[in-house]
Amino acid sequence: MSAEGNRSNEGAGKKASRPRRRRWPMAAIGALLTIGVTAPFALAKEAPPVEDQQEPVVYNPPSDGKLKQAPPAGARTRDGDRPDAAVDAEDPGWKPVAYIPPSRGRARNTAGAGTRTFSAGTVTVEVLAPKDHIALTTRAQPTLYWYVSQDTSTRIDLTLVDEDSIDPLLELTVPGPVSGGIHALRLDEEGLELSLDKTYRWHVALVRDAQRRANDTFAEGFIARTPVSTDLARSLDEANDRFAPYALSGIWYDAMHELVEAIEQNPHDERLVMQRSALLDQADLEEVAVYAVREGR
Repeated sequence: MSAEGNRSNEGAGKKASRPRRRRWPMAAIGALLTIGVTAPFALAKEAPPVEDQQEPVVYNPPSDGKLKQAPPAGARTRDGDRPDAAVDAEDPGWKPVAYIPPSRGRARNTAGAGTRTFSAGTVTVEVLAPKDHIALTTRAQPTLYWYVSQDTSTRIDLTLVDEDSIDPLLELTVPGPVSGGIHALRLDEEGLELSLDKTYRWHVALVRDAQRRANDTFAEGFIARTPVSTDLARSLDEANDRFAPYALSGIWYDAMHELVEAIEQNPHDERLVMQRSALLDQADLEEVAVYAVREGR
C-alpha cells in the first residue's frame, strides 16, 4: 500500500464557481493510492437524519488471546451482537476505538443515501462513511476513501455535490482497469475546499453502461465540515493515537484518515489494522472491515 501525506489546508472554505471535470490519465491511475454503491445523485433528496448520540460499540475479544483475522461479514459475537473484532485478549489495556456519531439535531430526511448492488459475485463499491447520518470532518480539504470489491475493467465516476447546488462541484472519471481495494480521493489535489457547516453529498459509481446510468452500481455518503472544539483540541494534544479523540468526538473522516496515515507509517502494527477494522464495522462496512484485516493494509 502507498499512502501520501494529506496536505492540510484549514483556510476559509470556498466553493468552486463551476464543476471541475477531468479524466485521469492511465499513468495517474497507476499511481492511485490503493490501500485496502448505484445510480446518479438524487439531487432532489435531502440529507439523512443525524442520529442522537449513541453508546460506543463494545467488542468481545476472542477467548484464546491471539490476534485473529476478522470473521466473515454477518458473523456474530458471543453475545449475538456485532461481528467480532480481532483483538489481543491478553492485553486488558487495549480496546477497540469507539465511534460516537455526532449529535447535531435532526437533519432533513431522505431515503436516498446508501448503496445499490447486484447479485453475488459482481463488483461492488462502497464509500467509507456511515450511511445513516452526516459524517463530519474538521478539514477544509479532507481525504475521502472508497472501496472496490475486486479488480474491474469498468469505468468509475466520482462526484461531489453541494446540497444547495444543482451542478456538481467535482466530477472525476477513473477509466478501467481499477484494482480491488481501498482508494483515496484527496480534495487538496483537486483544489477544492469545503465550507464550514455546509452539507455535501459524494458519490462513487461503477458505470456499466454510459447510456443507461440506471444500471450503475453506486454508493454515496454525506460530509460536513465543522470547527475543532476546545475539548477536541485538548484531547488531540494529549493523545498518543490521534484517531481516538476524533472518533469519540464524532469526526468520522478525520478518524479514518488518521488511522490510514498511522498504518502507512507503521505497516506492521496489527493493532492499528484492527482499530481501522473496528471503526469500519461500526459504520456497517463489514465487508470492507474484513478486507482491511485480510490484506493488512
